[in-house]
Amino acid sequence: QEPEWFGHDCSLRHCPTGDDPRTLSKDETNCFNVTAEGGFGTGQNGNLCHVDCSNRGQCNYFTGQCKCFTGYYGDNCGAMSALAK
Repeated sequence: QEPEWFGHDCSLRHCPTGDDPRTLSKDETNCFNVTAEGGFGTGQNGNLCHVDCSNRGQCNYFTGQCKCFTGYYGDNCGAMSALAK
């Protein structure tokens, strides 16, 4: 799991998390059996991974807001329109 605020002085903020709407067969937020950063431990059933902007936008770590790629929208860029590529 990731803290909302991070950085050496905790001035940076993660963006909203979500599952990538383009990968229907995989839930990127499911951390079951995923090796933790640093290689120590694996996720247990029910653990969630943090995925900034659902992998469909760019996170502004100063504001904690997503700038969604064309065709994606929502606070976590987790919704897709017909314009999505």
